[in-house]
Amino acid sequence: MSYATDDLTPILAQQPAAGLRYRQGIIRAWNPLTAENTVDVDGVLVDNLPILNTNEAVLLAPGDVVGILATGQAAGSWCILGRLTIPGTPAAASALDAVSNPIRAAVISTQESTASAVYGDLATVGPEVTVTIGRSGKCLVIISSQMGYATAAALGGCKASFVAAGANTLATSPQRSINMASNTGAPSTYRVDQFGATFYLSGLVAGATTFTMKYGAQLGVTADFSDRVLVVMPL
Repeated sequence: MSYATDDLTPILAQQPAAGLRYRQGIIRAWNPLTAENTVDVDGVLVDNLPILNTNEAVLLAPGDVVGILATGQAAGSWCILGRLTIPGTPAAASALDAVSNPIRAAVISTQESTASAVYGDLATVGPEVTVTIGRSGKCLVIISSQMGYATAAALGGCKASFVAAGANTLATSPQRSINMASNTGAPSTYRVDQFGATFYLSGLVAGATTFTMKYGAQLGVTADFSDRVLVVMPL
């Protein structure tokens, strides 16, 4: 079924024979990029019903129960009102959170150190945030930290990355990291720099995912970190 324009008048116009009615359906197939859909209405599969609430459309997925506004008997006079959720359930909380507050951020200001060349936690773990990855499978991850070192060697360096757990699992990676390494020319010099970067992730699985920053030292020195920031923005 196709519609030549975005005009919903033919759908919403009152049909004298049947009048305005409410029905329910179950999403059987859903394309999060185009909103193409298949809905099971009383055992009948209907393709590509129009959607009234496009803001909530990003949350729809196969298996969701949806309300349908029917202004006639034929499927061409139906449209999806939105997903049905039960108040007080995790599904309702997840839907409200994803729509009203999708961005998560956390900050740790305390200066803490590590001498490990392997990525790991500092004394205060994190920052750490949990977000709901949408059906697009995409998000932006922003990390930032003040990094420095004090060493008797002329060389020194620091590195920071992040991991993910939950619906998605990611390990630290040089391609998803911020780094500082330098030759000061003065063995006793203490150096501090602010670094930050934004990373685009795609191909993720929809669902709750926890992101956590991790840290390491380079070139055999003790690395210091402070004013650590983590921001995750589902797309």
